[in-house]
Amino acid sequence: MNYRAQSSNIGLVLLLALTITSAGVVVAIGSSALADVQQEATADRAAHAMTLLDARTAVVGLGEGSVQTVQLGRSGGGQYSSESESGWLRIRHRNYTDNETETVYNASLGSVTYQTAETEIAYQGGGVWRYRDGGTTMVSPPEFHYRDQTLTLPVIRVRSSDTVTGNARATVRRSASTTRIFPNETAATDDGVGAPYDEDVDGATQQYHNPVRSGTVAVTVHSRFYEGWAEYFRTRTTGNVSTDDSNRTATVVLETAGAVGVFPYPEKDGSVTIRGIADGHAVTDFQTSIKKDHGTFNNLYASFYIEDGDKAYEVAIEVPNGIGNNYCNGGASTEQLVMDVYYDDASTSEDVHRWSNDSIPSDSGPVQLACEGGDTVIDVDFTSSAQNFTYGSSNVGHDTAIDWDARDDGGSVDPVSFNHTGDDGENTTYYDGDEQTLRILTRHYFATFDGEFKLHVDHGPGDRGTTQIDQSASGGVLRYDTTDASSYITYLHVTQNNVTIDLN
Repeated sequence: MNYRAQSSNIGLVLLLALTITSAGVVVAIGSSALADVQQEATADRAAHAMTLLDARTAVVGLGEGSVQTVQLGRSGGGQYSSESESGWLRIRHRNYTDNETETVYNASLGSVTYQTAETEIAYQGGGVWRYRDGGTTMVSPPEFHYRDQTLTLPVIRVRSSDTVTGNARATVRRSASTTRIFPNETAATDDGVGAPYDEDVDGATQQYHNPVRSGTVAVTVHSRFYEGWAEYFRTRTTGNVSTDDSNRTATVVLETAGAVGVFPYPEKDGSVTIRGIADGHAVTDFQTSIKKDHGTFNNLYASFYIEDGDKAYEVAIEVPNGIGNNYCNGGASTEQLVMDVYYDDASTSEDVHRWSNDSIPSDSGPVQLACEGGDTVIDVDFTSSAQNFTYGSSNVGHDTAIDWDARDDGGSVDPVSFNHTGDDGENTTYYDGDEQTLRILTRHYFATFDGEFKLHVDHGPGDRGTTQIDQSASGGVLRYDTTDASSYITYLHVTQNNVTIDLN
């Protein structure tokens, strides 16, 4: 028997079997890879088509054209569809002054999608998104424009529902004229929300005004592509961005900035919120008018103060006994007022800064008494250069809101340095007996605090101070330069732009 011949035949058979098996594996792997490549190419073509649809829809939606047509191409193994109720966008303004929340806008976005078993590509909210493997990436940005504390949101809504496979084409038409949402002089039925939502003269409507001066503005998007929205919010702003996975929402919260402007006099120990104030000597105008109530104005003091971390500031004015009640009835107008400015930073070795003027004429100047409706009024311009103060002592006789003696080490008066180089003539060092204007003291000490803090009010003596001031007739003005940080908002512009997108 020829075993060598049999062995050769067996080897040949095994070689042929291995070759056939390998070829089958190669063909299978190659077919799978080819399918993957084809699917990826189809998805890329769909993404390109959606980007073109995005551009054409913006032309129609924002009023630059009436009809636009886009060839979307073959759908391959997927389909194109439009929906009018997929996703929504909501804008809320929380007004801290009145502790109310106003829903400025809340409406569905709609979408146009290309979808296969593995990938979804969608036009929504003026942007294009790709969803795959449980995650979202942005193909082109949405209509969300933030710059220089101005947020512009032209909300483009898809108001049609359709489905198509094969060689698809989209026709875009405007379905309604542009609606202005914010600002808007007749925005909504009044529900008692405070500024910037002011009642119309007939009390029937609210007026949405810029600048937005209090609270926060929150933009929330509910969408399958919420993660992509959140990432875009993070790249465009430094606001507080959060996601809610269970509800598929992304939210960006921007704090309002801008000058406080005219403000009502707060209750005792109440406050005015300072937010978004720029670095350096940013305060441009700070005035107050405090009117006497039916109680006594004799021996009264009133102050504004700040406590923020290690730092504290207070400016206090005292009306000497004998002129507060009689000033508007022919009382002694030659009496003088007393005013102090205090500051301390416990993180430094410097002692309490004390500035005072105990001989301020009560009948004229930036710090004075006046008469209004027969009642005495204290008028103070904290940004006036016409009122000087002397460093090294204090003269207000009442206990002020802050216990400055407790913050003082009781030593000799230390020299202090103002180091905002280039602002109001600083860098400057002051010694006991040196003088400076109220304007520079106000601007300098406000500049020592961070971009957000509360300016509180106090008055006395004792608890009787709550009945001595007519809050409804008292108030002030505070204006300052604002920061350019991208976590703040001053101006809001929102429009609604409806389109239909027919697929065929």
